[in-house]
Amino acid sequence: MLSARLPEVDQSVSIETLLGVAAQATDILNQIRDAMLEPYPRKSAPTYTSSQVASLCGLDKQRFQYLTTKGELPPGTSKGAGRSKEFTLAETLTWVHATSERSRRPEGKRGRIVTVANFKGGVAKTTTAVSAAQALTLLGRRVLVIDCDPQGTTTQLCGWAPDAEISDDQTLLPLIYGDQTTLHYAVQETYWHNLDLIPASSSLFDAEFEIPAKVLNDSTFEFWEIVRKGLMPLAAEYDVIVIDTPPALSYLTINALLASDAILLPCPPEALDFASSTQFWHLFADIAKKLPGVLEQKRFDFVNVIMTKAKSDDVSRVVRGWLQKAYGDRVLPFEIPESTVPKGASAQLSTVYDLSKPDGSTAAYNRFKEPLDRLAEHLDAQFVRSWNQSED
Repeated sequence: MLSARLPEVDQSVSIETLLGVAAQATDILNQIRDAMLEPYPRKSAPTYTSSQVASLCGLDKQRFQYLTTKGELPPGTSKGAGRSKEFTLAETLTWVHATSERSRRPEGKRGRIVTVANFKGGVAKTTTAVSAAQALTLLGRRVLVIDCDPQGTTTQLCGWAPDAEISDDQTLLPLIYGDQTTLHYAVQETYWHNLDLIPASSSLFDAEFEIPAKVLNDSTFEFWEIVRKGLMPLAAEYDVIVIDTPPALSYLTINALLASDAILLPCPPEALDFASSTQFWHLFADIAKKLPGVLEQKRFDFVNVIMTKAKSDDVSRVVRGWLQKAYGDRVLPFEIPESTVPKGASAQLSTVYDLSKPDGSTAAYNRFKEPLDRLAEHLDAQFVRSWNQSED
């Protein structure tokens, strides 16, 4: 009796096939992005009602109406008889600047630099970084966001398609190659008023090969100083610089951390995330202390841990205790909850601040956004303190 053996399907995958998969996936992403942003060619900023503008300015209704009648500030646009006026983001920030009693950055003081870092993915690092940057502009600050992650998610949230619209010359790469000495060349305007971007694309992975190659060629090369030296000439042009890092303790992450004045580590109250956070501090500190001059000279204005994607179950409650015991008052006294709100926003390539109004429950929207507002207030207070105390 003959037993016929059927030929198996060849399931092996070549690099050439992977290139085809990548091209197809990129095409689909671009189609989705274009559909989401219709009828505009790129993202547009949210608009604000009169009550929202008054709230951002800390004004009561009567005072806001009085200032409106004086004609010195943008009057907004009426959307119909009896309806509230609508203000663009630029108009809203004009109101904030004109009415705010918040301390301004003193003459001669540079902007402060905060790096948002965690080498574990899935901790809401990028959404926290971009949301904080947007919220700081709503406090009247001029902000620069730097995307150090080759995945380019921050770049995407800031309204640019990383691989379709961003060339190598617009990323950190020319600075890393030594073709540029400052980062002025890379700054891009975004759809969000007073928020600029130094974008990333997948080509930024080259940095992880280029930097060690430079070290091999020159053992005295200070690889950890690349970003700091390129960034300092820009720092006087902004109040705040927010750096988003890749989920790894890479050469770029080390550069970002040592270029910064402060570190913010987002960490969900989950056992594995807590364990990863302890490794992060150990590895970074061990590397930093071996770099010439860093142990003796480097000081951070502040280092904070913020709990993200926080749940209300028993496991999260226990891990909250671990985090607070491990990091003490470095853990911020508010947390960003697990919520469907950021999931809905990210499906639109947006953050919660991009939404002119809640997509779903107003209570859920406010519950998620309120700690982000508090985070921006906390960061801003730290920056003001640093301006008053620092020499640069």
